[in-house]
Amino acid sequence: MNIEHDGQVGAADELDCDAAIQQLQDYLKRELTPELERKVKAHLERCHHCFGELRYGERFLDLVRTPAGGVRCPDSLRARIADALRGEAAGR
Repeated sequence: MNIEHDGQVGAADELDCDAAIQQLQDYLKRELTPELERKVKAHLERCHHCFGELRYGERFLDLVRTPAGGVRCPDSLRARIADALRGEAAGR
């Protein structure tokens, strides 16, 4: 298969760049059918641009999944939130 910079592909059943990018989030979350996953993977293995998009998506998801590392809400803010919630519960 020959992928050019314009996203065109050589085989009729293979994905072009637009189709691969549209499936990227589901690919990262492993929510594709086996056949579609195979097509996306084949495209990513051959397309430098789309592979870069994959790496960006992987890094983004890694950051989202990483705990805040001990960063804690300031006590004063926690108290204001608790007061507001108590006020809501009391019907203010």
